[in-house]
Amino acid sequence: MLKQIVPNKLCLSCDVCCRFLDKNALLAPLFLPHEITPKIKHHLGKSCRVKLKPWQDMHACYFFNAKNNKCTIYSKRPFDCQLYPFTIMFDEKREKIVLGIDKKCPFSAIPEMGNSIKNYFHYLVDLLEKKEIATLVARNPSFIGDFQSDVIQFSYLGALTKLIINNPEKSGFRQISLKDKDIFDRFFKKIKEPDSSQNFVNLYIWKDKNPVWWKKKGRDKDLEILLETDYGYVDFNSLKKFPDYIYLRESLAELKGNKYKHKRASCNYFSKNYKFQYLPYKQLMKKDCLKLFSRWAFERKKKFPDLYFHKLLEDSNSSHKLAIENFKPLGLTGRVVKIKGKISAYTFGFEITKDMFCVLLEICNLKFKGISEFIFREFSKEMTQYKRINCMDDSGLENLRISKLSYHQVDTSDNVKSVNLVTSPSRCDQNRN
Repeated sequence: MLKQIVPNKLCLSCDVCCRFLDKNALLAPLFLPHEITPKIKHHLGKSCRVKLKPWQDMHACYFFNAKNNKCTIYSKRPFDCQLYPFTIMFDEKREKIVLGIDKKCPFSAIPEMGNSIKNYFHYLVDLLEKKEIATLVARNPSFIGDFQSDVIQFSYLGALTKLIINNPEKSGFRQISLKDKDIFDRFFKKIKEPDSSQNFVNLYIWKDKNPVWWKKKGRDKDLEILLETDYGYVDFNSLKKFPDYIYLRESLAELKGNKYKHKRASCNYFSKNYKFQYLPYKQLMKKDCLKLFSRWAFERKKKFPDLYFHKLLEDSNSSHKLAIENFKPLGLTGRVVKIKGKISAYTFGFEITKDMFCVLLEICNLKFKGISEFIFREFSKEMTQYKRINCMDDSGLENLRISKLSYHQVDTSDNVKSVNLVTSPSRCDQNRN
């Protein structure tokens, strides 16, 4: 139920709502599928709009009681009625969907209500831009009214515009799913030196943040990939990419020399001071791993006040969940560290090329000194068939940059291309601070 702003007293004395000039009025109340009960269904037309009944020289909603000016199903009235006098409609060129207020409603013309109306507009925009609400409305496009000159426009509704007007499905695109993995794998194998974003795994686990749309194109059946962002649909190949951090696997496994002195010390401290188990991940560990992520994210937020970092942490929640729940079909390798029978660290990775392994996720309970250095070293030790370890990018975060530089990456200047692009998918991969 929407929060209401128009006083009941004003509604009961008004002669605008619920009455229409035309028997087949296009603005008759529309019911969304979940709002239709057997009792209500009987009085709806094929378009799920209320059948209008004769009233004086006009027509009225079937559920309108002319004797007392009240709605007989007020507590179960549809979202369409709850919204009025605010309305969702196409703009004049049908290029955008906008939110406005109908000037025919007397409430819209009360000067002293100006601030209240403005605040209510902001409340509605926040609500209508939520993915679940926008998706619900988009599945029922007849809910969107045609342009009306007597509606005062207030705000562009980006989420609905993307879903209804700019929806890539109309151009043959479809959303990514697990069954598409082989298609994407074959496509990305054509790239000689792919970066950490150019693979099915990363696209799939971040699909809640940036939904992925794709279709085949050309005789070679290459893929055209779009990412759904806050700014619209963006070609995957035009995204801004931070350079990956790539290391020699042998260096990470052995930690030899003075430059790795502190890393060795951390690993040794952990090994000597804690009774632990280093184990392959099993699906029965999923719940405990996700609990560890929640605790870790809470502690990270307390330590780092950067709001951008906080947003990445929130976005990472669904990506870790998708990766852990689907680690087998995604082809991930996972390891955990248990201390006193409890999972205190986990890491997952996958093959990018025949000589490069990508460490995709790593989360540790940092109250155990040296645990992150330890699990990273042990994981690197195991990947003997690979020459290089890719730890992805730093998402432009200073704390991640410092942490990843401390492992002394190999020179990849010949392989990293500088691209001036629009945006990049949010990512919060590793954090060793």
